[in-house]
Amino acid sequence: MKIEKKFKEIILELDNNRKVISNEVIENTPKRISEFYGEIFSGLGKNPNEHLKRKFSVDNNSMIVEKNIIFYSMCEHHFLPFFGKIDIGYIPNGKIVGFGDLVKVIETYSKRPQLQERLGEEIAETIYKELACQGVYIRIEAEHLCMTMRGVKAAGSKMITTVGKGCFENNSNLRLELLALLK
Repeated sequence: MKIEKKFKEIILELDNNRKVISNEVIENTPKRISEFYGEIFSGLGKNPNEHLKRKFSVDNNSMIVEKNIIFYSMCEHHFLPFFGKIDIGYIPNGKIVGFGDLVKVIETYSKRPQLQERLGEEIAETIYKELACQGVYIRIEAEHLCMTMRGVKAAGSKMITTVGKGCFENNSNLRLELLALLK
């Protein structure tokens, strides 16, 4: 209810002469925004490690790659969306998790006010520690509306960030192999 009240105040402040914004917007939009915020920030208060508790034993520790995982998040600097794709590669250490479980980790972290760089770091750290895997590599490519619709207005620009943990930190051949798989 507080979010609704605050957004009603913002709307009224934006249209301080009450000549442009309709009564329908003033009365109903704050509720829609409150519901949207509840959904888009639903990762707050959730523990992403919970999604990786159910593990499966494997005999083969070959690289596992899940790519093109679509995500949406909100820039914590401007509260505008950023969105794109996340690729995950990891080398197990006798244990794996379901592909959907990795997606749930991404969703938990991305549904918080976020920075792209921290998002990758948090996902990598969670997978690396919870699976006790040999290594994990995260690649994120995203468009930030705070760069495309305001400020520099660099339409179509994308930011790419990567994070490597464990065996991916110092082994450039392993990183190159993974990047080739992601193409």
